[in-house]
Amino acid sequence: MRSILYFLACFIFILAACDTSNPKNIDGNKKSLIGKWHRFSTANGYSEFDIDSQNVVFYNQKVGWFKLPYKIENDSLKYLTKDYVAKITNYGDSILLEGNDSTKAILHRFKEPNIPFKTIPEQKDSLSFASYIADFDKRLISEFEKAGIKIANGAEKDQGPAYEELLKKKSANR
Repeated sequence: MRSILYFLACFIFILAACDTSNPKNIDGNKKSLIGKWHRFSTANGYSEFDIDSQNVVFYNQKVGWFKLPYKIENDSLKYLTKDYVAKITNYGDSILLEGNDSTKAILHRFKEPNIPFKTIPEQKDSLSFASYIADFDKRLISEFEKAGIKIANGAEKDQGPAYEELLKKKSANR
């Protein structure tokens, strides 16, 4: 009888040890970030992100292009060259980043099967960058119009910064 109880106790301990609920899967979290993303806010305009396993490459009309190395710690994204850490909440086709600077950003994964850019090019005088900018501007205008900012002979807006002002900032950063 005792051997059955010992066997049952061992069996329960083995099952408990195999429980894999809520693992700290760093590589799995990183894989969920890899891809092409975009976001829009009236405060910051339209931005696109190309995230690989080591870097976040970012482009928007206000600050232009830049690349930041990152790492994933537990459930947070941490830039290696900036003092910024953001808690990641993954919703599959979108990600919520809640930063240590009280900012929130929602990144949306590109849904098109053929994403309109291969990578966000670094060389601003290249043909690929000119092609990327032309496609970027189309996507930017579309996002502004979805947000209720009408674009006609100039900029008519319902809210947020004027489209014309954002384009001036974009041109200055090229």
